[in-house]
Amino acid sequence: MPPIWAESRQEVCESFDYFRSYQSGVYSLKDIVKGYLLGGSPASRDIFHCGGRLIVSHGGGKAESILDYRVGAARFQQAQDQEATDKSVRALLKSYTDKRPLVLLADDKYALFPYDLSASGCTYVVLGLYWISHAWAEYQPASNGCGRVVRWKFAFQWCEGQGNPWWISSESDDVDMLPDPIGGCRSAPRQDPSPPDAVVNMACNKCSQKSPVVYSQGWMCLNPSCTSFWSIGGRELEQLDYDASFLRPIKTVFTNLPELRPAKLVETMDSITTSYAFSKGWHCEKCGRLSSRFKWEHWECSHCQLIHKIPGRLRTAKEFWHQRPPADFLHSQVGKQSEIIACRPEPFELGDGGGFTNHLTFILPNERGRIHLLLGTPLANKQADEIFRQYQEQAEEGELLLRRYPLRLKKLRGTFLTNYFSQNSGEPYQYVGGTGNTVPFDKAPSSVCGALALIKERSRLALQKDIPFNEILSAAYMEKQKMSFHSDSERGLGPVVASLSLGSAAFMHFRARATSKEPKHSSSNVLTLILRHGDVLIMQGDGIQRHYEHTVIPMNFRIAATARWIGTA
Repeated sequence: MPPIWAESRQEVCESFDYFRSYQSGVYSLKDIVKGYLLGGSPASRDIFHCGGRLIVSHGGGKAESILDYRVGAARFQQAQDQEATDKSVRALLKSYTDKRPLVLLADDKYALFPYDLSASGCTYVVLGLYWISHAWAEYQPASNGCGRVVRWKFAFQWCEGQGNPWWISSESDDVDMLPDPIGGCRSAPRQDPSPPDAVVNMACNKCSQKSPVVYSQGWMCLNPSCTSFWSIGGRELEQLDYDASFLRPIKTVFTNLPELRPAKLVETMDSITTSYAFSKGWHCEKCGRLSSRFKWEHWECSHCQLIHKIPGRLRTAKEFWHQRPPADFLHSQVGKQSEIIACRPEPFELGDGGGFTNHLTFILPNERGRIHLLLGTPLANKQADEIFRQYQEQAEEGELLLRRYPLRLKKLRGTFLTNYFSQNSGEPYQYVGGTGNTVPFDKAPSSVCGALALIKERSRLALQKDIPFNEILSAAYMEKQKMSFHSDSERGLGPVVASLSLGSAAFMHFRARATSKEPKHSSSNVLTLILRHGDVLIMQGDGIQRHYEHTVIPMNFRIAATARWIGTA
């Protein structure tokens, strides 16, 4: 097996810091390329040479694509010329100038790789560290109005100093290389802005810009803004072959190259295991697989089932009292054009020694429903504190099976998991990994039953009637995790949805749902609420789910329990 591989794009992005791009084939930070993905059918003159020590690839985006929306017709976008100022091209050119190593990856659709990756179950593999020895522009055929587009090409060369490529035998050491014209190289960027070209460079008599001799048919200007671009003797050639000197790798040794295998977390100074580092994926040292963390209680390799667990301590609500949400309001903000009415806060008696709190009500336009927010208080939160403790204990012990379930996404390869952990109890809820991942109430842990009882009681007091909730979704968020925009509009869902917030504060944003007449979402939120520990939110009226969708963005570690009534007929 390859030393670093994955089945899904998400596994790579969550586990491998050198490539975290879900859509683009180029991953860069501050104009520094970290990783480059080779995939799909090669363009003309893309090559995999010298056993992969020299790879020429086209990259930088602007290929033809289909732009689609969740609502409305899809739109075809033709291929466009790449420019040196484009984000990905600019970052690649800077890496070329700085002679900065980057990581090459390949997927199982990369036709030039000499082995069938899919036969081993590998969708993505990490090839190793490379540096860009040459960069130039050329014309490529395209089905646009001009019949061609400008594409930038990059020659990636294997960084000597990391051993042989893992896919070739050790007997393949002898490679004819050109000497490095500047001597030994380092992994840090050079100060000399000119890259170490071993091939001949010639200046164009029209634009005065130098271009390397790339093709055996002769020299041509490779400056796309020059009138002599891509022609030899005033004419364009249909057949071009690389010059022999151009194909000879330059003997370049890098020292202090980074270790590509992701480091495994061993311990934490504060015993907190809900920070961002614990939400990331991991690299299995046994089989090489990159795996997303899909179980709350530990990491588990999705290939060989190797387990890695770090014990942590329970967190208390007091740890989040210091939080100051970056907002200029305390509990809520209503959009100016939303037509939502924010009622005056009313005192609310909790009963059973819970004292009083405030009840905030928001009336939506056109009788679409009401949103209620019952604020938690230190006196009223005794039950919530205990439920918060039970949730953490039972999740750590595996009694509460918090998992990240697959989402139905067509744009990404491989399984794509939710950005939070959850367990459903009671009636099946299709939104959470299908209806087969539900635990009946008689087998649900005490934390879930306690949360449901508290939600039922607060809802009864607020709405002056009993709500027969028969389903509850428990969701847990580590630092930087969140729930994307959605609506609770599953068929058969009752008109009241209520949730209990535990742990860190969170922003809850509401926005209008897309329609066939207005397929694009408005960038403005019609209502924003800050949910804190012990707060109970109630969405009353099915019009809320038909006309609005919401997202939840926690500030840190948070658990939420959301109760619904789902029809069983």
